[in-house]
Amino acid sequence: MKRKLKWIGVSLVVLVLGFGTALLLWPRDRITVESWQKIRIGMTEEEVAEILGAPGLRWKEWSDQLVAMEMQIGKPPFIDTGTLLQVPKGHIWVFFSELGKPEAKEGVRIWSGRRGLLLIEFDARGLVAFKQFQGVRSKQLNAIDRLRDWLGW
Repeated sequence: MKRKLKWIGVSLVVLVLGFGTALLLWPRDRITVESWQKIRIGMTEEEVAEILGAPGLRWKEWSDQLVAMEMQIGKPPFIDTGTLLQVPKGHIWVFFSELGKPEAKEGVRIWSGRRGLLLIEFDARGLVAFKQFQGVRSKQLNAIDRLRDWLGW
């Protein structure tokens, strides 16, 4: 009986340590308000990609990805949290095509994460001219992402 209890205890310790390690080593979401704050007007696209961990998607690529996610889960993949940060304020980055569909200017790049969408507009010289963070919550979270959100990580 003692031997069986010992193995159960050892198994539980290994399980908890393994789960804790996975929780700590799981890649963190880089699309956050803190990342948005690090991005400055006048930065290059490469500097922004370094902060965010990858280059952003063009409007068409992001739009296609959004439609695919929506079709896959059968509903919009994000819930708006009401957070909207912009610099400079009042800047308009979207124009409407002849068909009335919203389209972005050529220099706009979009990054999406669990907690938000980051939109950066680059000017003709390739420098940040506008930045926007829109708080959203992804509907496609796995168990570790949900636990991290619950813990505030």
